[in-house]
Amino acid sequence: MYAYGPVPSRRLGKSIGVSPIPAKTCSYSCVYCQLGRTNHLQVKRESFFPKEDIFADIQKTVKNSNVDYITFVGDGEPTLCKDLGWLIDKCKKNFDIPIAVITNGSLLFKAEVQKDLQNADVVMPTIDAGTEEIFRKINRSHQNISYEKMIKGIIDFRKEFTGEIWAEVMLVKEVNDSEKSLKDIKIQLNKINPDRIYITTPVRPPAEKWAIPPKPEKILQAQTILNNTFNIVDRENGDFGVSNFTSASEALYEISSRHPLREDQAIEIEKKFSQQGTLEKMLNSGELTKYNYQNISYIFPKKFKTSNFI
Repeated sequence: MYAYGPVPSRRLGKSIGVSPIPAKTCSYSCVYCQLGRTNHLQVKRESFFPKEDIFADIQKTVKNSNVDYITFVGDGEPTLCKDLGWLIDKCKKNFDIPIAVITNGSLLFKAEVQKDLQNADVVMPTIDAGTEEIFRKINRSHQNISYEKMIKGIIDFRKEFTGEIWAEVMLVKEVNDSEKSLKDIKIQLNKINPDRIYITTPVRPPAEKWAIPPKPEKILQAQTILNNTFNIVDRENGDFGVSNFTSASEALYEISSRHPLREDQAIEIEKKFSQQGTLEKMLNSGELTKYNYQNISYIFPKKFKTSNFI
């Protein structure tokens, strides 16, 4: 399954997610990633799956949904997919739905990636650092991606892109939340001049257990320094689309593989299939596991994350 949802998004409303890359394939291994550490750290672009199959799955999912966006997000970095431009163009031709791309921005220095994203409506790059030192500490990029190269790529893309740029700043306690770090980030954001700036914090279990949200006063300081920000530090609300799944067990496994579920969300999915008790059975069998983060219980596939999570 390449397309899934709709899922509730704090930025994009009801969104169909599209993952055109294998799980945990990325150019970064961010300390806060909700999918755990990156298994395949790479910068080489590939056609990982048949593009026609990906689009067919998007068609099927869109047919059964009323959504605000089709979002290319991936279980890692979506711009690693060589067919991303083709997929965006096919979606624009076939659906009257805005296209968003959530990206770490690491490959925007490549002309081919800039070209692939030109027809998107919204591109959402991550800017978690204002210096090489913090960049390496929080994003843990592939050795071929320097901070200077990444930032220049986003700045150059901004000059040509006719859609909107929504920058995301993920704040992690005692990593990038100091006054100096925030002012360094602001300098780079001024060069990019995004249409929106979102301040986020790790609300789901992160790759590293020490990657936790800053204190509230630090978030307020970030709002002041970065200026004109949108804050999405609260947990998302809303229903998950399950019409493409045949059972509660399938829905729980597939959705939590890409989007760790709060226990209350998992229980609501059970109810949609009138298959109460499914979550408990999957936890008892070891197919799913539960982890408490920030006093909230989260559900995700044990096989998917156990080897490199927290």
